Parts: sequence; C-alpha cells; structure tokens
Amino acid sequence: MIFVFDLDGTICFDGVKISDDILSALTTLEKRGHPLVFASARPVRDMLSLLEMFPSQFLIGGNGSIVRNFGQIEVVQEISDSDFEYLKRLIKSNDLDYLVDGQWNYSLKNRNDEKTNINCKVDANHLAKNVSMNELTNIIKCSLLNLSVLTEIEGGLSDLTVEIKRDDETQSLDLTAKNVNKYTTFRNYFPQEPYVAIGNDENDIELLRNAKISVAVGNHSELDFADFHMTEKNIAQFLLNFRAFKVSEKS
Repeated sequence: MIFVFDLDGTICFDGVKISDDILSALTTLEKRGHPLVFASARPVRDMLSLLEMFPSQFLIGGNGSIVRNFGQIEVVQEISDSDFEYLKRLIKSNDLDYLVDGQWNYSLKNRNDEKTNINCKVDANHLAKNVSMNELTNIIKCSLLNLSVLTEIEGGLSDLTVEIKRDDETQSLDLTAKNVNKYTTFRNYFPQEPYVAIGNDENDIELLRNAKISVAVGNHSELDFADFHMTEKNIAQFLLNFRAFKVSEKS
C-alpha cells in the first residue's frame, strides 16, 4: 500500500531535518514494498533538503500545485495571471511581506522571521534564485506574511479564483489555484490505489479523509476523524509496527 506523508509537523518538527528514527522507519517501509509519496505545503524545491535519501519518490508540493514525477518538475495548476497581478498590487499598496513561488525560482520579502520562521526553509540547498515578482513565471503559490490585519486582507481576496489557507499563529495567508489540493493531485497521478495518509493540519484534511487508513500527528481538532492519533515521539514506532495493526476497510 502507498504511504503518503506530509512533512512539517508530521515527520519534520524543526523545519530543517527529519529525525534519524523516522528516516529509518521510512526506509524500512520502502524495503517492505510500500511506495512512499511526500506531500507538502512547501514547493518541491524546498522539500528536497529534507528528502535527500529519497531521490526518486513522487513529491507533491505547494499543497498540490506542483509535483516531481519521475524526476521531472511538473506544474499542476498555477495562479492565473489576472489574480497574480491583483496580488502584486495588493502587496505593493499595503507594503506586505510575501513569499511567491514560481515553478523553480521565488521572490521573498520577510521582515519578521521570528513570527513566520520560514527563511531557513526557503531554498535551503541554494538551487534557485530570489528574484523580483515580475521575473517569475508559472506562479504556484503566494504567501502573504506577517499580516497585522489578517481578516481585512483575506476579505479582499474573495473575488479571486484561489484557495486560501489561513494561519492565525503566524498571521499569514497561503494562496494557491482554486480546487487544487494534495488529495486532488494525488488522485490525478494515482487514480485507484489505496493508501495510508499521515498528516497534521488543515492542509491534510482531504488527503486523510479519503485514505484507506488515516493517521493524524498532533492534536489538530479538524483531524479528529482519523483512524489513529500519534505524537512526534511515537510516529516512528507506529510505522515500524504497521503490519501489526488491523484496520477495517472504509466503504
């Protein structure tokens, strides 16, 4: 059975590395014949520093907007040109901090990383360039950072054809193309295969809800429906013991 893993908050807890015991559990699953898929809010570029031991696995980045498929980067759905032009005007007129991801390069302005804690995660392997927004193509994701008027800014986005993920803790908004998420992209490439999903927050709801077996890491209330609930301390052992668990199939 395929295992689909979120990264941050699920198998990575400091933003920069996956612990040795979890890496060992992942490689054991692979040796037992379970294909591994990794699905993250990060663009594929920023997943690579965490997954150097898995150079050929299928990756879903940008909450479903981009993938690595047989080693090739493929854009699934980009933000429309008209929506991005609006976002650029919004950023300029409100002097907002932002992270905009194209197919590979990015544009970053973040003046309060103590709150967002993303600078160390962006292009950690120095594979891309930080360029102006006007130089980017194939915009897969736009994050508006450190928003002091979060609700007001979010309300101004209602006419755009984008998915909006709100993070009250960091006062940020993540924007991707409409009707694209980790689950829809997974099913585009794996139409029928049953899978185990492991996630930790609202970005993983559809992925877990449609899984044969769902595993929630942490205590996010929107994932209360999951079959199993794990913590950082016991997720590795759960994966190693997977064959011992018997879960009734979902209808």
